[in-house]
Amino acid sequence: MRMRGISVFQSRGARACAPIVVTLALAFASGPAWSQANNAQVDQAKQLIGEERFVEALAAAKDAARADPADYRARYYVAMSYMGLRQFDQAEAEATAAEAQAPESAKAAVQKLTATIRGLRQGVSDVTEAEAALNEGLIGKAARLYEAAWNAGRNAPDHGLKAAQLYSTRLSQPVDAARVLRQVKQALPNSAAADSAEAELKVLAPKLREIATGYVTEARALPLAQALPKLQAAEAADPSYSTIFLVRAQLAGAAGASDLVQAAIKELARRNLITIERLAAIPNLRTMLATPDFATFMADVIGSEQAAALTRAVSPEGQVDFLTRVAQQGQLQLFIGRRNDGAGRFQSYARRKVTALQGLQGCTSVILLGDTVAASPDVVAGLPSRIIDWRQVDAPAVSADFVGFGPMFDGWEATGFNVVGDGAPIQRVVEAIRVIRDACPPPPPPAKRR
Repeated sequence: MRMRGISVFQSRGARACAPIVVTLALAFASGPAWSQANNAQVDQAKQLIGEERFVEALAAAKDAARADPADYRARYYVAMSYMGLRQFDQAEAEATAAEAQAPESAKAAVQKLTATIRGLRQGVSDVTEAEAALNEGLIGKAARLYEAAWNAGRNAPDHGLKAAQLYSTRLSQPVDAARVLRQVKQALPNSAAADSAEAELKVLAPKLREIATGYVTEARALPLAQALPKLQAAEAADPSYSTIFLVRAQLAGAAGASDLVQAAIKELARRNLITIERLAAIPNLRTMLATPDFATFMADVIGSEQAAALTRAVSPEGQVDFLTRVAQQGQLQLFIGRRNDGAGRFQSYARRKVTALQGLQGCTSVILLGDTVAASPDVVAGLPSRIIDWRQVDAPAVSADFVGFGPMFDGWEATGFNVVGDGAPIQRVVEAIRVIRDACPPPPPPAKRR
């Protein structure tokens, strides 16, 4: 029973069998009092199975069954011994008989054995077909069958590792390989198989991150319904990539899908990725927090004090504070330009560092300016500040690192912020501008004279 790659249990000792025996033996503890001699024979059969001495175990279990035909435990271990010997028809017949004799409190344990026998029988069949397919050069079919053999009982990891190897090295399907390797790790923790799976996952990690990043990039530019499958594919490739869950929350927020926002926030919390800054970047969160149910949900996730801080952060005043922090980190620049040549180039332009934003009284803020980053020869950039009237700001539009919001200042055709540097929070800046603008609607047009 220790033929490498096709064993009924794990190829390394009795680790896969022993947990089943121990678990079911606990279920037997509440049964009727059998004779001391029969108890000894049953215990001997159990011990021999744990040592993978299935022929001896079968003899001991049959002796116990003959001594007391009503003792379902004996037939149970007869079935388990046959399973170890890969005589699955006999094993299932004995398990069925044991189930008929078992008290209600033990039937579930015996049914579990029956399901295990059937799974192992299917797994052996799948492995036989997989080996035949591999010999014929049908690599894809072989990989699927090895994976099916692993899934039949999830107690023969060599089959799972073989499937992962074929997916990775012969079929260029690293996502499928990673899926099986993660299953092996989860099903058999602290085992040699789990160590092998972990080592293979580390080899695949760069490629999996590349795949996940590509899907996330595609998803950012799509409506929510089209983006969700992309994000699911990214998660299948690399579930450790936190950006997946941040983007999912942002797209759900932009679509106003409160239920999906809540689901995404729960996932972020489970992964310990919750911060006020990350939550504040979710579009429409301010509107959602205004509803009692959503406000209660957020308090349940991050606590009442943090929820109050989040409410402040997504307010217009909190967004001005955020833009100031970005400026203080050297990542915010004010751009103004005019006489556009039609290709995005301006004959007159200036770009200055922003050092801070002050106030939001009457929907205006003072932008404090620092050094000149770039300017055309005809522009003298000497003003220490500019006043921005948020009521005149257009909806923010992103182009590369530039967030434009329309002809804000007299005589200039374009105004906006360049968001620069490593990890530039451009989407967060867009959301800040949107929130402030939405809180400062343009004044109504003057009434016409009659």
